[in-house]
Amino acid sequence: MTVLEVAATDLDDALRAVEGGAQSLEILRDLAADGLTPPLELVRLIRDKVALPLNIMLRPHNNGFVYSPVEIESLLEYIDSLKPLGVQGVVFGVCSPDGAIDLSLMHFIARTAAPIPLTLHRALDFSREPEHALEALVGVIPRVLTAGPAPTAWEGREVVTRWAQRFGDHYRFASSGGLTLEQIPHIFPPGLITDYHFGGAARTAGRIDVAKVRQLRAALDQLPQP
Repeated sequence: MTVLEVAATDLDDALRAVEGGAQSLEILRDLAADGLTPPLELVRLIRDKVALPLNIMLRPHNNGFVYSPVEIESLLEYIDSLKPLGVQGVVFGVCSPDGAIDLSLMHFIARTAAPIPLTLHRALDFSREPEHALEALVGVIPRVLTAGPAPTAWEGREVVTRWAQRFGDHYRFASSGGLTLEQIPHIFPPGLITDYHFGGAARTAGRIDVAKVRQLRAALDQLPQP
């Protein structure tokens, strides 16, 4: 089944996404900054009111993907606080100062978060040698949220197609990055990508629009199966 995931920044977003037919939520704050770590209180509130799978963004700042020891320590404490809440995933990516995905830190965060599974987010798209990272993280993370090495999912579609064809037995790929309703039928070969993640395309004037979520759900339901 093709999964529609919607980014939610508050309880109203979450409830509207559910009403529109979303099957997964990514919880974050500051969508304009491409998503930052949400307050634990918000995660608790949404978990209490919504039965959908929740993926929680772990991103301390919007100044690249290199994090200080203090920021990492804070993330570890945050992850420990998430574990009793019954969330289904955490979304994280980190680079070393040379611009490559920091593989040792990805391993460490994945072990720390277990049994909560880890999604590698679009830090991959801005990193050096992303395919090397995908090779090295097989068996460590189950899911990759990506637009490919491009500003948008549409521009990166050919690379993501190649990644999914090469690594699809190891990862669940989620398409993310400015994807529009009109692009859905044309972006990937049938059945190749299982998850589609939407932020702006599900919104009107900054708020989740139930009608738009329904349109996205309908478009995904019409995709041919392999």
